Amino acid sequence: MKRDIKFLSWSNLAIVIVFYVIISQTFSLKFYQNPRRIIDSDVSNYYAYLPLTFIFDQMDYHFDETSFPIVKDYLYSIPVGNGNSINPYTMGLAIAYSPFFFAVHLPMKWMNYPTTGFSQPYRISIILACLFYVLTALFLLKRILRKIFDDRITGISIIAVVLATNLLYYLTFEPGMPHAFNFAFGIYFLYLTIRWHENPGVLNSIGIGLLSGMISLIRPTDLIIALVFILWKVTSFGAIKNNILLFLRKWYLILIILFFAFLVWVPQMMYWNYFTGQYLYNPYKDLGFKFFFDNPQIYISLFSYRKGWLLYTPVMLLLIPGFVVLYRKYREYFWPVFIYFFINLWIISSWSLPWYGGSYGHRAYVASYSIMVIPLAAAFSAIFPGRKILGFITVIFITGLFVWHNLFQLVQYHNGAIHYVSMTKEAYWDSFMHKHPSPRLKFLLAFPDYESAKTGKYPTPVIDQRYTGKLTKDEILIKIQQEITLELESDSVKNIEWIDKAKNEGISYESLIKQQAANRMEEQINKGIIIPKQ
Repeated sequence: MKRDIKFLSWSNLAIVIVFYVIISQTFSLKFYQNPRRIIDSDVSNYYAYLPLTFIFDQMDYHFDETSFPIVKDYLYSIPVGNGNSINPYTMGLAIAYSPFFFAVHLPMKWMNYPTTGFSQPYRISIILACLFYVLTALFLLKRILRKIFDDRITGISIIAVVLATNLLYYLTFEPGMPHAFNFAFGIYFLYLTIRWHENPGVLNSIGIGLLSGMISLIRPTDLIIALVFILWKVTSFGAIKNNILLFLRKWYLILIILFFAFLVWVPQMMYWNYFTGQYLYNPYKDLGFKFFFDNPQIYISLFSYRKGWLLYTPVMLLLIPGFVVLYRKYREYFWPVFIYFFINLWIISSWSLPWYGGSYGHRAYVASYSIMVIPLAAAFSAIFPGRKILGFITVIFITGLFVWHNLFQLVQYHNGAIHYVSMTKEAYWDSFMHKHPSPRLKFLLAFPDYESAKTGKYPTPVIDQRYTGKLTKDEILIKIQQEITLELESDSVKNIEWIDKAKNEGISYESLIKQQAANRMEEQINKGIIIPKQ
C-alpha cells in the first residue's frame, strides 16, 4: 500500500503529464514521416558520422555514384586547406545516437531491408534516443529535487522546466538537436556530482568523466557545468578551501575523471588529425565567427525581440526570486548554481551571434535548465510554503499560465507567426496573441546582419515605417511615390511605357505616378499590409 502511494506521487504524475504531452505532440506533428525533418540542417551533420562510417565507408566525403544521390540533400563539408574536407560538427551527438541507430540498422541489414541511413526508421531512432535520455533524466531530476524540496514543488518544477520552456520544442520539433541531449546529460552530471561529494568513489568518477567528455564533445561551451562539480555545496568564498582539500585528498579520482573525459574525445581527435593533420581543430575559424568576451551582448541575449531568452521563455524570470530564496534558505546550493548561471550567461552573450541562429526562443540556454531548475523550484517553494492550499493553487495557476503561453507560442512558431530568426519589435507585437501571421508580418521582419555580427556590431533593425502604423495616408503615399519613381528609373523600358500611358490619358507623368501610388496604397490597406495612422 505504501509503495502504491509512493508511486502515485505528484512528481511521478508530473513526469506522466510531460511524457503524454511529448508523445501526443510527436504523433500530431508527424515529422518522422517527413524526409526533410528530424535528420535535417545541423542534425544531418551531427548524425553524418554514423551512416558515413557504418553504411557508406566514406568519411572523406568523396562520395560515389551509389552514396551521392542519397546523401547530397543532407550533408555538407568544409575544406581544410590540404585537399581534404571534413564534417564541421563534432561527433558527440553521433555517439549519443549510436545505440538507437544500431538498434534500427542491424535488424534492417539482417532482414535485407534498404539501409540508407536516412529513411523513416532512422528518423524514429533519433526521436527515441532523445526521449530515452530526457525521460530517464527526469526521474533522476525528481530524486535530486526531492532531496531539497517537497514532492509537490518537485512535480510543479518538472512540468515548468519542460512544458513552459523551449526545451519542449527540442523534444518534439527538433529532437535531434544537441540541446535536449545536453539537458539530460546535465541532469546525469548533477546527480553524479551529488553522489560524488557524498561518497567519492571510482564508479562515480568514471561517470562524471564520461559525462564531462560527452557534454563538451556535443557542445564545448557546455563544459562550464564542471563549475557545479567544483563548487558543489560551497557556502562562502572561504569554503572553497574545503573542496580544494577534498580534491587534493582524492587526486586519483580527479585523474580518473580527467582520463575518461579525455577518452571520449579520442575518436574526435583521431578524426581531425587524420584529415587535417591537427589533433585539435576549430572549424569556425574560417567562417569568421568568434567570441567577444570583452563585449557580451547580455541585453540582446536576454531581452531582444529577435531571440531574447526571457522574452520568449518568461518562466525563467522566476530565477530572480529563486536565487534570493536559494541564498537565504539553501545557501549550500546558491553559489555553485549562481556562479554557473553567471559565467554561462557571459559566455553565451559573448558569441558573435548572440541569438544563436534559427530556433524557437534562445536555444543556447536549454542545456542549462538542468541546473536552473533548482532556483526555479526555490521560487515555487517561496510561493507555496508548507502545506497551504492557497499557495499550492497559486503555484499551479502561475505554472499553468507559463505552460499555456509556451504552447501558444509553439503554435505561432509552427504557423509562422513567430519567425525563426528575423523577429523585430514591430513583428512581435503584430503577432502578439495571434496564431497565424498577418499579411504585413513579412514586411516587419529583419534578417540578421551576419557580417556586422562577425565584428561584434549589432545595428538596430530598420523597418519601413509605412508598415508600422506610424505614418498617415499622405506620408505613406509620398513613400510609395518615391518607390515607384525609383522602379521606373531603374527600368528604362517601363519608364517609356509610363510616359506614353500618361500622354494617352492626358495627364502629367507625375500625376500618373501619384495615381498609381494611391491605387497601390489602397490595395495594400485593403489587404491589411499597410495600416495608416489614424
